[in-house]
Amino acid sequence: MNKKEQEKIIISDFINKGQDNGMPLDQLEFFYNAEYSPFAWQMQFHAGARQADLPNGPTEIGVGGARGPGKSHCVMAQCGLDDCQRVDGLKGLFLRQTGKAAREAFEDLIEKVFMGRVEYDYNRSNNVLTFSNHSRIVLGGFENANDIDKYIGIEYDFIAIEELNQLTKEKVEKLLGSMRTSKPNWRPRLYASFNPGGVGHQWVKERFISPYREIMEKKTRFFPSTYKDNPYLNQEYIDYLNSLTGDLGKAWREGDWDLFAGQYFSEWRANIHVCAPFIIQPDWKKIISIDYGYSAPSAVYWIAINPDRTAYLYRELYITEKTFSDLAKEIISMTPDSEDIRYWVADPSIWAKKGDELSGAEKMEAKYKDLKHKTLLLMKGNNDRLNGWGVVREYLKPFEKEGKLTARLQVFNVCTKFIETFPALIHDKVRVEDLNSDGEDHAADSVRYGLMSNPAPAITAEQLKQKLFNERMRRNKERSKPKGKLFRMA
Repeated sequence: MNKKEQEKIIISDFINKGQDNGMPLDQLEFFYNAEYSPFAWQMQFHAGARQADLPNGPTEIGVGGARGPGKSHCVMAQCGLDDCQRVDGLKGLFLRQTGKAAREAFEDLIEKVFMGRVEYDYNRSNNVLTFSNHSRIVLGGFENANDIDKYIGIEYDFIAIEELNQLTKEKVEKLLGSMRTSKPNWRPRLYASFNPGGVGHQWVKERFISPYREIMEKKTRFFPSTYKDNPYLNQEYIDYLNSLTGDLGKAWREGDWDLFAGQYFSEWRANIHVCAPFIIQPDWKKIISIDYGYSAPSAVYWIAINPDRTAYLYRELYITEKTFSDLAKEIISMTPDSEDIRYWVADPSIWAKKGDELSGAEKMEAKYKDLKHKTLLLMKGNNDRLNGWGVVREYLKPFEKEGKLTARLQVFNVCTKFIETFPALIHDKVRVEDLNSDGEDHAADSVRYGLMSNPAPAITAEQLKQKLFNERMRRNKERSKPKGKLFRMA
């Protein structure tokens, strides 16, 4: 067999394999001419990227789930070897997490993907990669979520983010507001790679993994992969992954999204701590807990304590851009008059004052007085974070009751923001005994204030009956005792 015949077989196999995985012919032509031969799972990702061209196609394409399959290479190849070659004048943003200068972090990747494959110019001073048709990719690095702010508000035709799970949902949503286009032959899209863990674990799971598992994908597509999908991975890295034990090993090797290393409240289990709503008994003690924010969310929870000291989160208010007075008004409007709320407990920072101005707490009390015509019992929350998290853990601790596991903290499934954000909180990298407050911790803080207020249950009618009965029996027993000493006369 001569070289021409061999080349025909290679081309035929490449085209057949690509089409079997859903890739269009022009995309296969771009990749073959660039001498880029993706793995089977990468071909599926590239095919998914082309689905974004369709009017009802996805706009967010995610890839990964574990370490080592070659995510960075295929995402950059999609951006630079396909999209930027077929559409003139595209402007994309490619972000990756890095602890060093973005310029240095990108150079190896650029050489591997583009060197000798397509014409390009890499301007190291402004970190921009430009192709011959004037399409370009702005290369950016971030060490933490705040580094993302400098890219918000600038128009990009597409955005690619590595380690999406290291960013909060709020930060990514703001960045996606910059994803728009004036080109008639292009639909804006997000390419994202991610692994289990990080401050964004829970929202990434809900956005990409759950719809994939449930076969309910609409605007998203997820293409899973592990190190086993990369036949060129060096043996040393494979040995390293195989040496990892526990949750970290499962997360990094297998892409297990149901657990992850670094989770702060590892006690949390949805099947133990989440329950369906039911009618709260009128004699249960009820309180309201508040973590205040304006730009950041205010998190408010209605908590009921049953006679067994189980705390039920039964109502949630999670809202932004509300003044202290407006927030108090919202809370009052959501609380039926029939509910006997014993007190509100709030973030102690709202008692801070500026000059002669009323504090946030005083403004809330004034609004309550104005609307309810009585005095609000507003308590200052205990801000001892570490002891507070210890209290929360005590409520989370599972125990067996009537043959099944339960816990003293139960969350109605309508409290969606708590259920979304609480399991995603991770340990702080510096103060490891505390949680990382870069995550969305507003709901957790609010509930911490509530549980630290030691909300003992109110006595029930049955308990009162038993108490009165016991007291009467005690008194009767006392009455039946002889009074003083009995003397006999000789």
